[in-house]
Amino acid sequence: MTIDRMEYAKVHDEEGYFKEYVYGEYDEIEDWCKNNNSYVDRYLDHVDPMTVQKGFRYVGRRSVPPCDAAVPFEYNGTPRDKQKWAIEKW
Repeated sequence: MTIDRMEYAKVHDEEGYFKEYVYGEYDEIEDWCKNNNSYVDRYLDHVDPMTVQKGFRYVGRRSVPPCDAAVPFEYNGTPRDKQKWAIEKW
């Protein structure tokens, strides 16, 4: 799955009230809506990644959401310790 296959949707509950914004592939969003008694009111175009990170829920099948903020890491595969790169130099 790549970021160019992402769909962004405004979802309403079965009573017609706004529920939340979600993103994922088209089939993933439709499956999620079916399982949560909701429906897609409209699919959105041109949503910037900052907005997606702040207010959208990822409903896809990947373990890591594609629009999450990047996290620094060591090249040996372990997360970078904050104290390593926040050392005062002067």
